[in-house]
Amino acid sequence: MHRQIARLCAAASFSLAVLLLSFPVHAQNANQPQQGMPNFNGRPGQEQERTTLTGKLTAAQAPLIKLKPEKGNQEWTIRVDSKPNEIIVRGEAEKAWVRPGMFVHFEATLDKKGVGQSAISKVSVFTPTPQLELGVTEQAELPDFSSTGEQETTESTAEEVSKYTVVGRLSGVSRDGKWSVSAGKAKVTVEIAEDAKISVELPDPRLIRMGDTVKGTVHYYDQGVGILKGEVEVEAAQPFAAPEDPREARRNRRNRDKDDAPANPAEAKSIFDM
Repeated sequence: MHRQIARLCAAASFSLAVLLLSFPVHAQNANQPQQGMPNFNGRPGQEQERTTLTGKLTAAQAPLIKLKPEKGNQEWTIRVDSKPNEIIVRGEAEKAWVRPGMFVHFEATLDKKGVGQSAISKVSVFTPTPQLELGVTEQAELPDFSSTGEQETTESTAEEVSKYTVVGRLSGVSRDGKWSVSAGKAKVTVEIAEDAKISVELPDPRLIRMGDTVKGTVHYYDQGVGILKGEVEVEAAQPFAAPEDPREARRNRRNRDKDDAPANPAEAKSIFDM
């Protein structure tokens, strides 16, 4: 599992290079930037400006992307100079999208053996930092007062449960869908609700899709052509879906082969699979 998350992090480190270098130059179509490199350097003596640009990703072809701003009708042709770890992708995911090796954060009611007592309704998927300590932390409980206004006390038993904050790595998913999470020295087993809200925040440009909203600082000389530098925030337009079942994928491929209509190039797809 360590290898899997290591591969994920390593891939994120090189994925921007893939974006900028891997696309061959084809004939133009409506979903690709025009061929020919725009002038990003301006005219002699022209002063460079910068602006915070928020727009929808509409095209990608090495080494450029196109953004349609939220305000105005002018589409921007952008060269991305941001480092991979500066590109943060946020969104929501289906439960089955979360894979062993990913790091998760949630609140749970656990017994003394680390077994969840109710389904988890909210989970965050994140990338750990060296400063972050994985583990299980008991939440401070408010005093429970009786009708007389005095605090009611109970003796601890073997069946005692408490509320905890869990920060750890998903180490496995059982056949019945329960998650096993390694949180520091603790091992936790919990059930995730089918309708759980799963928030994702990862520095992984491979997650970007056409239609996502991109926000960052663009340096430019002329309106419509610029260079994206520094931190970039990407909001996913659609939830991250679970991998397709192999048997279902084969059936879908056969159905597509029978379809004479060409694929719609405007359909949402990964910018790394164009």
